[in-house]
Amino acid sequence: MTFRQFLTSRLAVRLYVIASGGLLLLILLDVFIMPWIVHARSEIGVPNLVGMNRAKAVETLELRGLTPMVTDTAPSSTVKPGRILYQNPVPGSVVREQRNVYLTVSGGEQKVAVPNLRGRSLRDAKITLEQLELQLGIVTYTSSELPAETVTTQGVPAGKKVTHSQRIDVSVSSGPELSQIDVPAVVNLSLDEAQKKLAAAGLRIGSITSKASRALVPNTVIGQSAAAGDKVDAHSPIDVTISH
Repeated sequence: MTFRQFLTSRLAVRLYVIASGGLLLLILLDVFIMPWIVHARSEIGVPNLVGMNRAKAVETLELRGLTPMVTDTAPSSTVKPGRILYQNPVPGSVVREQRNVYLTVSGGEQKVAVPNLRGRSLRDAKITLEQLELQLGIVTYTSSELPAETVTTQGVPAGKKVTHSQRIDVSVSSGPELSQIDVPAVVNLSLDEAQKKLAAAGLRIGSITSKASRALVPNTVIGQSAAAGDKVDAHSPIDVTISH
């Protein structure tokens, strides 16, 4: 059978009829049936769900014949965790029954881990906190074996998560504590003896002045700037007056 003969055969006619019927059915679906199905659904106003508890928001949509779709979680400093942050369509929109309503839930305010500041300089600690959007709080100074201007302790432990702009108090080293020494009595000693006695106590001779005295041997200490028994810092100079 040639192609021309096939086109005029009964089989070809049947194929024409089937194809025409299928095309007619598609036209009917597109023009009449589908629009009728869509418009047969009720129109519903989308409620305001922002700030509502997630479970309550889902229930509210289902009761109205809408389909809740919780799609994302986002940080927020104003909406409590677990409550609706955004919705789409927006409140007040008019949609058809069973329409999807997309919900974004609040994850609460974003937090950051506090860094370990011990051993850092005060300047470095301040810069580190600012880079994490934290703030340097109250700074107090205490004596420490760490170098001066070095952080010794912090008010919020390292690793703890806090909200942005949190103030972190720190204690800073003022340097090693100088021990206090009792000043020994050096009056009536020779200058050499006085110098040795002060050195043995962890002190040193300061300025030396002389004053005439007929009763004492020259270079005898007749006065000292700090009285015997006074407490002074280690290595402090003790001024003396000697006879001549």
